[in-house]
Amino acid sequence: MLNGVESGEALLDIKDLSVSFDVYGKKSHVLDEVSFRVGKGERVGLVGESGCGKTTTLKSILRVLPKNAVVAGGEISFEGRDVFNMSETDLNGMRRTGAGMIFQDPSSALNPVFSIESQFLTAIKYANPGASKKELHATAIEALNGVMLPDPDRIMKSYPYQLSGGMKQRVCIAVTIAAGRRLMLADEPGTSLDVTIQDQILRLINQLVIDKGLSVIMVSHSLGVIRESTSLVNIMYAGTVVESGATEDVFELPMHPYTKALMSCVPKLTGGSISRGIPGRPPDYSRPPAGCRFEPRCPSSGDVCRAKKPPRLEASPGHFVSCFFAEGAA
Repeated sequence: MLNGVESGEALLDIKDLSVSFDVYGKKSHVLDEVSFRVGKGERVGLVGESGCGKTTTLKSILRVLPKNAVVAGGEISFEGRDVFNMSETDLNGMRRTGAGMIFQDPSSALNPVFSIESQFLTAIKYANPGASKKELHATAIEALNGVMLPDPDRIMKSYPYQLSGGMKQRVCIAVTIAAGRRLMLADEPGTSLDVTIQDQILRLINQLVIDKGLSVIMVSHSLGVIRESTSLVNIMYAGTVVESGATEDVFELPMHPYTKALMSCVPKLTGGSISRGIPGRPPDYSRPPAGCRFEPRCPSSGDVCRAKKPPRLEASPGHFVSCFFAEGAA
């Protein structure tokens, strides 16, 4: 069992995924043996500092990495099929009805010179090539109603600039559910929106999980969003998953020094001193540490942390931590 999901129940299974980039003649080792699973109808979080590899992980799932990216190792299975060995036909089929991505900026996800109707019908026709225009239009209207957008006929005739940020994000979500996709990759879907609209979008995604059995990977650097929107969480640092488990368990009893440091940075409602943040900076991916990548910033590291990568240990049932000195790990 990993992340509380039995192997037979996994919709998505990522094992030891390593991805590097060729940048100006240097090899940047971004992802280092990332592993986690997503079960059907589960909400799984990826949280960490900017640049820790969250978006790269999502792009690896859809195989839309840039040309300078190299998959150095590992595998990704979607419904039991190896994504990296899929034919173009199978891969396009997975993208049409299997997994879809919601970006943090809905304005950049919609083409400003085409109407919502034109873009919406094109997207869902890609998933349902045999459907008539009337059927596609009915599906689009139903999906827009499903994301609680008022007057969907007016929305369809509008252009992106005529809609607010929250409305555009709902349109993007509606496209995903209209295509019948089973996995939503949400890359910080509320970051560009104000907090009230962000809360509405997160509640909408949670409701889709309940109503349609949708699986979600929620990417964020906000611990509050992850705590409220996921049932399982993976804490990422510098391209590695350092701690994972049930969201409630990880937040109530963080075990990795990085997770503890992240928690200490969250402002307290009771006030008090302002956090100084985590001393130091993430490693240079072209020359990452030979051992634990967090070792240069860790207050409790030892010689073994510099020499060897920490093993993945089960601290409690379903709660995993990669640290030589984590309390409770055995």
